[in-house]
Amino acid sequence: MKKALFGLLLVVSLFAAAASGAEYQPTKSLVLYTSASTSEYELIVDLFKKANPDVEVEVVSAGTGELSSKIVAESGNPQGDVLMGGGASTYRAIAQCLEPYASVNAKDLAAEFVPEDSLYMPCYLNVNAFILNNALMKDIKVTVDGWASLLAPALKGQIAFADPSAAGSALEEVINMLAAMSTDGTLKGGWAYVEKFIANLDGKIASGSSDVYKSVVAGEYAVGLTNEDKVINYIQQGADVSVAYAKEGITLRTSNIAMIHGGANGLNAHRFIDFVTSKECQTAMEKELCVRPARMDVPMTTKGRLATSELVSFPYPSGVKSSEIKTTFQDLVTR
Repeated sequence: MKKALFGLLLVVSLFAAAASGAEYQPTKSLVLYTSASTSEYELIVDLFKKANPDVEVEVVSAGTGELSSKIVAESGNPQGDVLMGGGASTYRAIAQCLEPYASVNAKDLAAEFVPEDSLYMPCYLNVNAFILNNALMKDIKVTVDGWASLLAPALKGQIAFADPSAAGSALEEVINMLAAMSTDGTLKGGWAYVEKFIANLDGKIASGSSDVYKSVVAGEYAVGLTNEDKVINYIQQGADVSVAYAKEGITLRTSNIAMIHGGANGLNAHRFIDFVTSKECQTAMEKELCVRPARMDVPMTTKGRLATSELVSFPYPSGVKSSEIKTTFQDLVTR
């Protein structure tokens, strides 16, 4: 049954390619660029290979910023086929290096997160959250319940945060701060808060997103800024951590997937994107990875987190310029 289903998906991909004027030749390879965690991409790739045993998948794992730079540098001779992981701002920043593709599952995805130009497809919903080391927080005696609470003097040097230039999740958290803590309704109006936040980091900035939650779990830091699913996953594993959400508001966003323009394995790129957005894969991701599915027909069964309707959230801000945000953040760090 599964072979028949994915045989049909291949036919649909062939038809879509023909309809768009693209001429993709059948191949037996796929090169995946991803900033997803090892457990995340291994689950997805293993499931994909079981459904598509004829395709050999090569995974290139790195931070979102590093992969974006790599894709731009290789634009004259693309080495990858698919980029998976990272928020919308990451994809918009390298739009010229991506090839729009509307998945056969696009209609089943949350409409508000599917771009009109199909530059990328959402994999799952991301929620910015705080991971708290319960033992350390008892001694610090600060209630972390929002962005403002991160400025508490007792937390100076106790906050794990990644470099926004290297970690897409950190970039999205800065964007969230700018929007939530703005004094004038613009992103620019939030930089006064971000400057104070940087000061409270006390010069400690992690090189990658995984360093953040791992260091909090290990007891090196009391608080970390990360994606909600990472915290829930550790809670389910029995780690002495808890999750908190910013009461000032969260910019709901998605982790996305897109086709790299000019890649050698266009048809398989279509097949992979269709698979990641399929009900089978989305259901497995929700159950095994604790993520919020992008599909509307996959229920959330993971315990330990707030329902999406209970979160204080607001629309993703418009006019985001990732490169400018990264530069300004770095300028404030090096002052």
